[in-house]
Amino acid sequence: MSGAGTALLRARGLRKDYGKGEGLVRAVDEVDLDVATGETLAVMGPSGCGKSTLLHLLGGLDRPSAGELWLNDRRTDRLSERALAGLRRQEIGFVFQAFHLMDELTARENIELPALLAGRSPRQARRGALALLDRVGLADRAGHLPSALSGGQRQRVAIARALINDPLVVLADEPTGNLDSAATLEVLRLFDQLHAAGLTLVIVTHDERVAATADRLVSMRDGALVDETRLTGGGPRSFADLLRLEDS
Repeated sequence: MSGAGTALLRARGLRKDYGKGEGLVRAVDEVDLDVATGETLAVMGPSGCGKSTLLHLLGGLDRPSAGELWLNDRRTDRLSERALAGLRRQEIGFVFQAFHLMDELTARENIELPALLAGRSPRQARRGALALLDRVGLADRAGHLPSALSGGQRQRVAIARALINDPLVVLADEPTGNLDSAATLEVLRLFDQLHAAGLTLVIVTHDERVAATADRLVSMRDGALVDETRLTGGGPRSFADLLRLEDS
């Protein structure tokens, strides 16, 4: 299943198995997928269908049992652990349902950390973090610990952290799963801005409101991709349309 335009992210025959023999579970089953540069792709399906496993494979958080993975024409499934760690730091941004912020670090420090690990100077990391906090509407929360932030604010910090190293693609796993409706709309507004700026996004979600803002929706069942819908030009494609639906 492929998007229009140049494919930034490609999977061919992607498979992930757990266990052996009678206990074998095929979490991802022979997936072929292209994600175009600048595209927002939503992945939906029932719990346990393999959505999160697929995302982890695409992002190099897990190794496939078989198949090929390519990012920006570079094959990633054959990279060494060290090279794969560098790829994750510099070219892929991650956003998780549970935020995964460091409790003892402030919002600014949480955002700075990946930049420091990637080799930026403390001054560069701080400047980038402050700019991103302003971009996500949290400039006045730079010195707050995660415990002093709402769920929506924590997720916006997590999104800023995912952006600090200017990644090629951001992979989001149920990014609104722990948020109420108001905070969900804040996060969707931010994703819409990132999409408008040309960032490539892959979003695993069970929320139809989130999926409705994507360019394309693929559905999974039993580890396989079973359906594809192009959303541009029909349905509540834009964030503005979504806001009108919320207000109606």
